[in-house]
Amino acid sequence: MANKGYSLPNWSGGYNHYDENGKKIGESIPNWSGGFDEYDEKGAKVGTSMPNWSGGYNHYDNNWKKTGSDNPNWSGGFDHFDEKGKKTGGSDPSFFGGYNNAGGNNRCIGTSDPVTFPYQAQAGQHPQHGTIEPDGASEGCYIATCVYGSYDCPQVWTLRRFRDDTLKRTAPGRAFVRGYYAISPTLVRKFGETTAFRSFWRKVLDRMVGRLNENGVADTRCENANQETL
Repeated sequence: MANKGYSLPNWSGGYNHYDENGKKIGESIPNWSGGFDEYDEKGAKVGTSMPNWSGGYNHYDNNWKKTGSDNPNWSGGFDHFDEKGKKTGGSDPSFFGGYNNAGGNNRCIGTSDPVTFPYQAQAGQHPQHGTIEPDGASEGCYIATCVYGSYDCPQVWTLRRFRDDTLKRTAPGRAFVRGYYAISPTLVRKFGETTAFRSFWRKVLDRMVGRLNENGVADTRCENANQETL
């Protein structure tokens, strides 16, 4: 997966933002509120982020019209909302110190990895400060989808049912699911294009899916199942 940008600390205590080619596309500069003023690549101000009651941030355009907000969630990350308070996605901490980013339907849209420089775990309208943002198509975000090449296929439907109907009903199962979602994106990002990775996990998952099907777990489309990617 190709990187689509990164953010690095600047002289102001804020961050400069760059595209995948290293071209500066904007910057965030701390303001009087404890938030950030946002500027484009030419230095023109395009918005402001200010702390809110939740410990997160409200975002405004240059006319002080609210454009969205980010509020802390149970995982230690942020839930993202539009100007009307509708949830548009979330960013949850990953095992390696970055974030797993999801859209409003909880499907993976990308990951954020720490770069060499220190970074602040603040969500905003731009990529996570101080992080590299890989491309985020849902295919390849997680091991099962990477191996089978599709989010909607009988094998993944089987695994989704097992996750929702069995694993998530027990504390150890929920812990396993959290670990899977923390580690899986990084493994796929680093090794998902290799034949050895796909071959190994294909054998593991094929055996698992076969046993689940034998035990009565259906492989039909999950119309009403949790929509998180596997």
